[in-house]
Amino acid sequence: MTLSAFHFAVFVASCFLVSAHNSAERLYNDLLLNYTKGVRPGIESNRSLNLEIFLTVSTLLNINAVDEVMSVNGFFNMFWRDERLVWNKTEYDEHSSIMIDPSLIWTPRILLVNPARRYQIFGTYSSEVRVQFDGFVYWTTGDLIETNCNINIRNYPFDIQTCDISIVPFGYLETEVNQSSSFMSQFDKFPHGNGEWDLVETNTADWSLSGYKVSNFTLQYKRKYQFVLTTIIVPILILNVMSLVVFRIPPNCGERISFAVTVFLSYIVYLGIITENIPKTSSPMSLLSLYLMAKVSVSACITMATVFIVQISVKSPNTPVPERIVFLMSMSSKLRTAKPKLEDPAENTQDDAKRVKTKSDRAEIIATVERETESSLTTGCGNLMTKNPTWDEVAIYFDTVLFFFFLFVMLLLIVLLFTFVCANLGPGQI
Repeated sequence: MTLSAFHFAVFVASCFLVSAHNSAERLYNDLLLNYTKGVRPGIESNRSLNLEIFLTVSTLLNINAVDEVMSVNGFFNMFWRDERLVWNKTEYDEHSSIMIDPSLIWTPRILLVNPARRYQIFGTYSSEVRVQFDGFVYWTTGDLIETNCNINIRNYPFDIQTCDISIVPFGYLETEVNQSSSFMSQFDKFPHGNGEWDLVETNTADWSLSGYKVSNFTLQYKRKYQFVLTTIIVPILILNVMSLVVFRIPPNCGERISFAVTVFLSYIVYLGIITENIPKTSSPMSLLSLYLMAKVSVSACITMATVFIVQISVKSPNTPVPERIVFLMSMSSKLRTAKPKLEDPAENTQDDAKRVKTKSDRAEIIATVERETESSLTTGCGNLMTKNPTWDEVAIYFDTVLFFFFLFVMLLLIVLLFTFVCANLGPGQI
């Protein structure tokens, strides 16, 4: 008895499965019977087709700043209503949806209108189409998307790049297919950036162009500047210090000129590295490139100044030092000479206060101190003017002057660089 009941249950289940299979096959055949895929939905009722397009960028592959190309892996989720694909669920064993090959029914041809290399129609890599009983059609298609991206490297490496993905239903006017676009609601669950870029903002917009409806997806990426900061900017700042060290090397040292030339060539190398990683464009130019170009010029001036000082240091002691150089050195000595500070009567000790009791005594002491100070200053300056410095002393003097001069120039360039960068960046962008 138990075995017979089991056989009966298997028989009933098999009947249901066969019936369900037959109903699904019958639904499939009925939907495609007399269906013309070349005719868009809604054309019989003389109305435009409402097409919803959702973009999901799964992976950012690369933003090629040199070629100005953005490469991403993405897919489009689309749905529309085809009144020819409506059925009554009760007639087909409550089947509410069915999967159909996209080549058998009408699907939109989505054209990428801002490609990096060639125009692209999506649909090569797509899923089957899911059709609901109420006529709504859901379709997903994806591919490698490469678009042209206008790169702005003015603030490199603290730059933010904005790239667009623009699409249009190929061959259909806005009056025929009216699409609306947006990003998927679960867009933030995908790793949109990579090791060099972070996604910071997304936007969508739809507009008309020559009778066609264009959907534009905007992606804004922020560069991760830490790598460039540690491998390029910090070494350049260290080179700034190294280029000044040349003025602390003794003038008669044979490696002085080679040291200056080595630092100069190091700037050239870093300028070449930056040039290889940014577009060959003049509008706008990278502030870092302009800074490095200025540093190359300063380093060239330091090298020439080094040669000049070495030439001075090897002059014959019998060659007199020009009077204008002696004058400059004497003026510098005067500026460095501290003016003697007169004692404040309020700071005198109690013993001095006791000894200086009358107004005439205090006036006489002050006058004596002023005469002695003036005499010592006159004697010192006269000695400076009459002393004939050696060429080694002249070289050391120019070393000191040029050290502080180029230190000021380098600090000024750094301040100008970061001032311009901060002026072009919004709050929180660094």
